[in-house]
Amino acid sequence: MSVLILLASAFQIGPIWSHHAMRWTITMSGFILIGWALCRQQVYVGDSTSVTLAAVGQVASLLILPAPIALVSVGIASVLSEVSGLVQKRRKSRRAVFVNVGSSILAGTAGLSVFHLLKGDHFTWGHNFIPLGLPALVGLAVVYHLVGTLVVVFAITLSSGERPFAIFTQLSKDTVLPEMSLIAVGIVCAPLWALQPVLSLLMGVPVYLSKRSYASVARLHKETVDAVLKMAESIDYRDTGTYDHSQRLAEMTAHLARALRLTPEHVAEAVLASRVHDLGKIGISNDILLKPGALSREERTTMEEHPAIGASILASFSAFRGSVDIVKHHHERWDGRGYPDGLKGDAIPLGSRIISVVDAFDSMTADRPYRRGMSVDDAVERLKDGIGAQFDPTVCAAFIQVLIEQGTYLPHERTPELRLVPAEAS
Repeated sequence: MSVLILLASAFQIGPIWSHHAMRWTITMSGFILIGWALCRQQVYVGDSTSVTLAAVGQVASLLILPAPIALVSVGIASVLSEVSGLVQKRRKSRRAVFVNVGSSILAGTAGLSVFHLLKGDHFTWGHNFIPLGLPALVGLAVVYHLVGTLVVVFAITLSSGERPFAIFTQLSKDTVLPEMSLIAVGIVCAPLWALQPVLSLLMGVPVYLSKRSYASVARLHKETVDAVLKMAESIDYRDTGTYDHSQRLAEMTAHLARALRLTPEHVAEAVLASRVHDLGKIGISNDILLKPGALSREERTTMEEHPAIGASILASFSAFRGSVDIVKHHHERWDGRGYPDGLKGDAIPLGSRIISVVDAFDSMTADRPYRRGMSVDDAVERLKDGIGAQFDPTVCAAFIQVLIEQGTYLPHERTPELRLVPAEAS
């Protein structure tokens, strides 16, 4: 039905163009330029997530211009933005260009279809705006955002193999509020345009203020992260035996997470958690933390409290909300014999399973004041021995493969454990 509505609108473009050719040419050109400029403006809302101001121009176009002209305007503005990004080398992948352009066109088509189905074009700017036009505007906003997000989720799923729901949740929690606020600004442009086109220029003020406010939030987010990371680094300085441990762990975690084909958002989440995984040791006394020999049973019990302490500290910072569970469970074991909660198998967060492997490898190969680190070959053999018991078989095998590809580990003979297979088949 929605497609038929848009096709019917397309047939009307002939008379529209013949009577108002110059007017619509100038208007569409203006919206294309404005849309292109807004597409180029990025607002960072997280370490690996950003949104553009494109929604303002696109939604305004959909509500102000006739349907076929609006969709053409949205498509051309999006193409110009992506092509200029390629020219300036801001875009590294042509696939991303197709995804972004397709996302804009499909989201615009879907949102406009819902708007027409709810008769928004009949009521929006009339006296019955509130009772009858508002549902159509809400429907446009929700469907526009949802379809645009789902296109991106589908593209990431094909390239990463992650579960669509997990990707959708990750993207939505960071972008839904910024996107909806920008869509609202685009919606407000339409009644101002209906009163007097020049009045719609007033929307430049909230657009500018929105960008500044999100930039301030992003800056505060970064400053919070930097402060917590400095606090975590103090653990490495405090224990000379683990100096630079967290930094090495972060680098290996990034390599392993990418090898597992996680999304950039989940890679960043795992890396951030790896850098603060030992933050809870700030609550462990030096007598235990710096003890050169084996710990007593009581001391071991106290030491095993550090993941929960770290998670409790991180829970106070919204910037680390994705790190809390990863840090809390990075000492769990695949067979359920770890701590603090004795989680087993897939019940352990994937980020925790990744950190568990790389943390064990770095701890075994690093020199300590009371012992020299073991060789890479011996450490890898220990990792193999722990597959299916201490470590997730798939994650551990992927990490060994990363070591091989980096030239860190050169096996004399490839063993069956190095193949990526389901846990039950290993």
